[in-house]
Amino acid sequence: MKKILIYTLLSLALFTGCKKEEVLIDGQRPEERVSATVTKYNNELIGSTNGWKAFLYPEGGGGYSFYFNFTKDNKVNMYADIDYDLAVESMESTYRIKAQQNPTLSFDTYSYMHILADPDPNTFGGVAGWGVYSDFEFTFDKQVGDSIMLTGKLLKSKLVLVKATLAEKNFYDSKEFGNSISDIVNYIDFNGSLYFTLVDAVKVQTSINYSQKVVTLIWDNGNGGVSTTATGFAFTLNGIRFKERLLYKGKSISELTWDPVKQLFFTTVEGTRLEVLSSPTGIYPLHLLIGIQYSAIIVPNGTSYPGWGTEFITRRAAAAAGTLASGYNLRLDQMAFVFNTINNTMLLSADVYQGANRFIADFPYTFTKTTAGVYKFTASAPTGNAALIVTQMGPLTTQRINTDTFTLEYFNNPITGENLGQFRSVQNPNFTFSGSLF
Repeated sequence: MKKILIYTLLSLALFTGCKKEEVLIDGQRPEERVSATVTKYNNELIGSTNGWKAFLYPEGGGGYSFYFNFTKDNKVNMYADIDYDLAVESMESTYRIKAQQNPTLSFDTYSYMHILADPDPNTFGGVAGWGVYSDFEFTFDKQVGDSIMLTGKLLKSKLVLVKATLAEKNFYDSKEFGNSISDIVNYIDFNGSLYFTLVDAVKVQTSINYSQKVVTLIWDNGNGGVSTTATGFAFTLNGIRFKERLLYKGKSISELTWDPVKQLFFTTVEGTRLEVLSSPTGIYPLHLLIGIQYSAIIVPNGTSYPGWGTEFITRRAAAAAGTLASGYNLRLDQMAFVFNTINNTMLLSADVYQGANRFIADFPYTFTKTTAGVYKFTASAPTGNAALIVTQMGPLTTQRINTDTFTLEYFNNPITGENLGQFRSVQNPNFTFSGSLF
């Protein structure tokens, strides 16, 4: 019995000794290696005297760019392309690099980074409780040259840091970043049909949705439809940077650069400059692009508007008078026609005001569409605020949208040059109405 006990104790001692040897790598324990890595990355962040350009791609889609300047006292100053004000007004926050299981960069006080993850949809939209599924705590993955790659701890967002130059730092500090974004946005607004030709005569439509931060390439698939490829993007100082390369017939594009002299986008493909051109008319029929390039047609508030037929003007006026006299004293404002081509639904979402208070009246529809692009809308039961004004909205809804068939066409605003989307009744040619494509 004594011999068995001795052998057992010796085995345990040997096992324990071997275990201690196994955790040592290059003569360091795990906690020592993590601590050394923390020191390394901390020195990298504060050692870039001109700060860092940053590109964040949330799991919820899209992309966002930042500029960070980290200091030794755990402060970080930043700009962001989330909106114009954030692009020109710097914000100071705090950060920590922590020695957890893997070295972690944490933005630990509320900052521009947190806006994307804010659980309140009123802050930046997104999903209640989650925002746009973005992170503000990241693990370090690797460093390649002047770039550091990180991954969000909770939602796996991708963050790329790139050392900035002195000229780039000065550009952010001079507030020109916001002006650069504004120039690009204005160009996109008034040049909705952008395209390029690359390896053949096919025009590849280039959709840049700056609200959702998604760029999409669209081309004729030869079967009466279109093929698409898309990815998120973030604004750079002189254009947009894609989350992933987009491929068209073996050729890849990873960014678009803005040419301020020629007032257009260009990129370089295999050493050759490729310019993105603007077409005064749509490249492909609007009904093929609803749900791909555009998700809604926003019909503004007014008594008339370019692209509105005489019958629509009369019927809208009747609906507006009816809602005002409904007993709720509601003023009809803009109407959004929102399409979901996956579920074949359309939502007429009307803004109605009671004094200064805004309410939403939703009229849901399903639809069918022929190959020629003729829509038939079938009404579902309105609920909530919409149920209060069903009769009053009847001149537009039950008497026309619910009964007629429609085509969707482009309409060029002769005043502004903006390319609008227009509903056209097949049965009643004077019942046409238009609005901004979104």
